[in-house]
Amino acid sequence: MTDEKTLPQTEQREAEKPQENWYLPYMDKKTKGETVEEREKPVALFYCAGASNVGQSTLTAAKRAAHKLGYNRAALLCLASISAGLPNVTRGAREARGIVAIDGCPMSCAKRTLEKAGFAVDEHIIMTKDADVKKNFRLDEAGAGPDAGDVVAERVIRIEERT
Repeated sequence: MTDEKTLPQTEQREAEKPQENWYLPYMDKKTKGETVEEREKPVALFYCAGASNVGQSTLTAAKRAAHKLGYNRAALLCLASISAGLPNVTRGAREARGIVAIDGCPMSCAKRTLEKAGFAVDEHIIMTKDADVKKNFRLDEAGAGPDAGDVVAERVIRIEERT
């Protein structure tokens, strides 16, 4: 693997640029009937950021995966918006390349919320099982293990390979 320090300056600048989380604004415009430049749809990541360290770790893992793969491949979407029936997020989920539900624990709130709203979950991750994050209720220990983002990224890649 190439070390970033050995990359040409232009490639280093590209790697350092903040990545654009473009999918929700794009879907908002489409839902409002505005003209948008069509783009390939990413895989939607929905996470349950529940009231424990493992719930909070779902956000950390989702962000790591989106940063690693790019928001053109993995888009973080709001799970509460699905329950609320917000049209831009609902449409975003419906038009996504696939859906990954990321739950902290076996209660599987993200997966159940999506299924209750009529969505098929293509990949389901439970942090305590799939990323070996030990559950406690200390929110100051909400960081996901170093491999948790890789677990999410691997599931996105599985969906991409199937579609």
